[in-house]
Amino acid sequence: MRFDDILRLCAQNMFRRKSRTILTVLGVIVGCCSIVLMISLGAGISEQNKAMLKQMGDLNVITVYRPGTEYGGMGYGATQSGTSGDTENEVKLDDDTLTSFKQLPGVVGATGQLTLDYRITMAASNGRFYTDYGVIESIDMAELKSMGYELKEGEAPVRDGEVLVGQYFAYQFMDKFRPEGNNMRQQPYDSGNGQVSQCDMQGNCEFVPADEAIKPFFDPMKTEITVTIGGNDSAAGVSGSGAMSGTSGSGSGSSDGGNGGTANGTGASGTGNTFKLKATGVLKEDYNKGQATSNGILMDVNQAKAMIAKVDKSAAVKRTSYSQALVKVNDISQVADVEQQIRDMGFSTNSYEQMRKDLEQQSRFIQLMLGGIGAVSLLVAAIGITNTMVMSVTERTREIGIMKALGCYVRDIRMMFLGEAGAIGFLGGSIGCIFSGIISLGINLLILGGFSWEHVKQAIVGGDGVIRLSVIPPWLFVFAILFSMAIGLISGFGPSNKAVSIPALDAIKNEQ
Repeated sequence: MRFDDILRLCAQNMFRRKSRTILTVLGVIVGCCSIVLMISLGAGISEQNKAMLKQMGDLNVITVYRPGTEYGGMGYGATQSGTSGDTENEVKLDDDTLTSFKQLPGVVGATGQLTLDYRITMAASNGRFYTDYGVIESIDMAELKSMGYELKEGEAPVRDGEVLVGQYFAYQFMDKFRPEGNNMRQQPYDSGNGQVSQCDMQGNCEFVPADEAIKPFFDPMKTEITVTIGGNDSAAGVSGSGAMSGTSGSGSGSSDGGNGGTANGTGASGTGNTFKLKATGVLKEDYNKGQATSNGILMDVNQAKAMIAKVDKSAAVKRTSYSQALVKVNDISQVADVEQQIRDMGFSTNSYEQMRKDLEQQSRFIQLMLGGIGAVSLLVAAIGITNTMVMSVTERTREIGIMKALGCYVRDIRMMFLGEAGAIGFLGGSIGCIFSGIISLGINLLILGGFSWEHVKQAIVGGDGVIRLSVIPPWLFVFAILFSMAIGLISGFGPSNKAVSIPALDAIKNEQ
């Protein structure tokens, strides 16, 4: 028989017993829906884990520490006692080391981090607005973009005396001409969906549109900032931790002898320990990259070194060794290898690589478990296909005998029955995929807050900040259809062998 003859006979035989065929296909639909939706829920968990890790920090960034200074050591070449932490046998995290990091395969950038660990006060608008606490952090500004810092407005500084300020920098300032109760603008907190949570001085909070939030007293992009560095609060004077190192401890604002003018090439003019800075951009808040992105100042590390040299001339701060650095890797698959190479150099490291691997392993386990539950339903459907094909062979025994007597090849008879079983699997799998997509869309729309065309798009393709409970990758539909067809063919293999093994004479004598 020709192939089109086999297809035509398959279609005729399937519609001969419509009710039985429909019920069998329905079993495959249920099984296919079960396995697709179960796997999609596991994929949704995996997507949520990735989003959580992304919020925690850049997955491609490795934090490097000197031995003994993990997770925020003392800082810029000094120990607790104020003496140098560098010995002849100790590895140094200096500019030469950063250069060697950049030469590692897969590394696209590296920078040391310094935080001025002094008492810092700031003023704006000729001293009207002031704050008794300030945070100043520094990195290599040439690596700003590669390290994942984002700007809400403005541009990166290119000259001495230019800096970046955090997203809520101006909210920490008070107005000395206002009464105590109205002396500070409360920082809003982004709650998503274009709204912010805003609280008053009594702690009463409400959600308002972001463009209606109370503004700070001044615009830092249009106002010169005067920074005064007082007495240091630690023996080290500087921290390499890059996060929340500034303290508001007491200390008198000492001077270095009244050296005015430009501060050793910083471009920040002033007298003694006072520097005038200009903000060229506003950073997007990201606490994983330090407090400066929220309410502090971020400057170039060379500018910070020059300021330190002016403020504190002790030998400890003249060292060139950092206690912390950031290394950016091009691809997440290279993080583990680069991290191991840095450890082999004698440094301590920290990244999200191990956590990422653990979460991926957990996600795979959940997907396998949920997929196994769905596979049980498909196994039940396979039993239904087998039963349908056995009944079909029994009912058509005489027909099979006549086909053999007329000289029909055995392989054609086998192909006819296997074609029927495969067609049942294909129909069930295809319809099951359609229903799975509709159910998955409904689940995601429910999570996203209801129907809208924007929500439909987000439910299907996702996006930044979009939470999807069910994620169906395109390959899953293809896999589900092929798997359903394979189940159908396997289920029909036994009955088709039974059909071709019936002797022609016995089959013709059969009354059925």
